[in-house]
Amino acid sequence: MSLVMGVLNDVLRQNGAQVQVFSTGNLKLAHCIGCFGCWLETPGICRFKEPVYQKIFKAWMKSDVVILLTPVTFGGYSSPVKQIVERIVPALLPYMASYHGEIHHKPRYSRYPRLIGIGVQDKPNAAEADIFKLLVGRHAIDMHAPNYATEVVNYNDNVDNLRKTFLSLLTRNDTLRAGNSIKKLLQPVEIMKAKSEPNREQHALLIVGSPKTLSNSTSSVLGNCVLDRLKEQSWQTEALTLKTDLETPEGEAALLSAVDRVDLLILAFPLYVDALPYLVTRALEVIARHRWNTAQRRPLRIFAISNNGFPESYQNNVALSICRNFAISTDMIWMGALAMGSGEAIISGSPLNQKSALGFPLNKVQSALTASADALAQGQEVPAESVRSLAGVQIPFTPFFVWRIMALYGSTAFWNNRAAKNGVSKQQILAKPLESDAVS
Repeated sequence: MSLVMGVLNDVLRQNGAQVQVFSTGNLKLAHCIGCFGCWLETPGICRFKEPVYQKIFKAWMKSDVVILLTPVTFGGYSSPVKQIVERIVPALLPYMASYHGEIHHKPRYSRYPRLIGIGVQDKPNAAEADIFKLLVGRHAIDMHAPNYATEVVNYNDNVDNLRKTFLSLLTRNDTLRAGNSIKKLLQPVEIMKAKSEPNREQHALLIVGSPKTLSNSTSSVLGNCVLDRLKEQSWQTEALTLKTDLETPEGEAALLSAVDRVDLLILAFPLYVDALPYLVTRALEVIARHRWNTAQRRPLRIFAISNNGFPESYQNNVALSICRNFAISTDMIWMGALAMGSGEAIISGSPLNQKSALGFPLNKVQSALTASADALAQGQEVPAESVRSLAGVQIPFTPFFVWRIMALYGSTAFWNNRAAKNGVSKQQILAKPLESDAVS
């Protein structure tokens, strides 16, 4: 990485740029815990006010161009870079509107920096490179970048090629990717097949990737529905919620021990800035290193469930593609994935046998998860009907365009009501602390 970084620095300075560098290797930051405090308690400012974070946040928003230089991690950012990306969310408002034909958060400020994403690979991997480029484009939409460019290079690329690539990125504007290009991501792929062992007791592990550990999360509700159904079919089951102890040797060891004793791994997580939450990304990195360094790897099946805060369930597809790339990279058997839109608004951590937060029954959600669990118990991929059902509108007899309007108006009322409970007015929600240098 030092060669790539050196060439990039040279190109930037030779083109007259003033460069401020933050190296993730030396940063000690808290990760986003999904508390919404930056929207509902101290609008525009994260509750974790580490000096280094405040410098990064201010530098990001005051710059003309932000460059993310990162190893490509199964098609996503590395976990340290993802940790920083998630902490820039206070620059957005909780309110939503339509951008490029889909729903995203409204901007807090009138200007945002141009975004350049540079992924670095040990060896060429076209599938992961394609997802990385798509992720950067999605990130540019989320962060209201005026334009963006992205490319993937290799550690062993020669200096001349690196220089040409970086010069191109400085002047190139790539096409933003939305809609159909995202919907088509999760096409079936051929992956190694496990030998069946019908006489051996089957064991499933649910890894909950929601950073909300003080209350029941929507991810936990969705994942445990599958786990409970497997338990009814005589599977051994266990669940693990990712916490900051994953950043310790003891936490890594506990995770790996749990993964090593199971036949089926279930990932359940919320979408965070178009990809996996920081702790899920880190968990996949830890598991991958372990499997790459283990000669006799146990055949392991993997299934993922992702939910997001927007009505379009397909916005989960980049994150789920990263999960699938992880499966391929570690010789796991990809059993498929489920994607749900507006998960938090519909479920809000409540049991599925109760009515939704919006007042309608959750039979459709429960049926999709149960059918998926039944298929997984038989060693089969997630049924296509379950995928379509959970991805669709959950309110009975409601067309998508109606649900989309409801989601927009409903989310505004939701955030206003939540803020009012904290004594925060709508005018205060719209605060622009960087413009008054409240963040320093």
